Amino acid sequence: MTQTLQQQPTPSSIEKTPLVSVIINNYNYGRFLNQAIESVLNQTYQNWELIVVDDESTDNSRELIEAYQENLTAIFQKNAGQGEALNTGIAHAQGEIICFLDADDYFHQDKLMKVVAGFCEHPEWVQISHCWTSVNTDGLPIGQGSTILNQGNVRPLLLRWGRYAMGITSGLAYRRAALQKALPIPTRKAAAADTYLTVVVPFYGEVGCINEPLMFYRIHGNNKQARNDNLSYLIQEREDTANFINQASANVGLADRLNMRQDVDYRTLTALQQGNVPWTEKMEIIWLSLRESREIGRSAKDTLERLLRRSICTLFPSEGRAVLRLGLRGYLRFKLFGQ
Repeated sequence: MTQTLQQQPTPSSIEKTPLVSVIINNYNYGRFLNQAIESVLNQTYQNWELIVVDDESTDNSRELIEAYQENLTAIFQKNAGQGEALNTGIAHAQGEIICFLDADDYFHQDKLMKVVAGFCEHPEWVQISHCWTSVNTDGLPIGQGSTILNQGNVRPLLLRWGRYAMGITSGLAYRRAALQKALPIPTRKAAAADTYLTVVVPFYGEVGCINEPLMFYRIHGNNKQARNDNLSYLIQEREDTANFINQASANVGLADRLNMRQDVDYRTLTALQQGNVPWTEKMEIIWLSLRESREIGRSAKDTLERLLRRSICTLFPSEGRAVLRLGLRGYLRFKLFGQ
């Protein structure tokens, strides 16, 4: 597998105070939306525009958005999902840099300033990920997200493992010139919009990271319940992701393709679906999980959590769906304390 990054044409630099477009996609998060909008209005970096795309909310979101009409561009569209909401927002954006913000999350006040500095200092970067702080419904800190994110040419990791260590939706920023090459975001696939962007855009340049928590990720009832134990759907999600990677590789003239046998989550899910695979298959999945974490450079904590989740699903298939449905921590809490 070649590991040479064939640099795609991108602007060699951007002006020191570029316009940043922040796109909020919202569906029925009126109770959190005010804090998301205010976190953009209160940025220390001032050259920004805010676009809020509402996906036909049925709560009080419209009234809240209209109350800020002098500070943002509001777009109300028929319900079509996150991917189409982001496509709409990007189509209306004018900035050289584009940041995404889920309506239930909010930014640190210095986020835009530090993202702009990162892109200005590193013209080779087409995407920036940064760390985040997890908060509860009331915005109180309850933990830190990933603290180790990959930087540089991540195409070899994508073509070998189907993944790398990156940020989540509200922790992603893009250079517009590169983002446009990946558009439109597919809207009829199992894989999420942010998954699509984080595996396709890196084929057009290097990715950067800021090892500071510049966003607050809210964990609450709705997104806790979003965990899915529909194996067919989850397997399709991994297959879609592999197709995105392989198509992007072909688009930039690379011969390498991702082999699904190297996608550890795909192997885990298919083993769980079959219910009783040979021990050689189980041991290979566990071994691949360790190799994947080592090559990606995951922290010991992330490595252990992934290994435990995959091991339970592979070794004890009767417990696997509960792990997928509750998450590893929820599953362990239920087993240990009955909660």
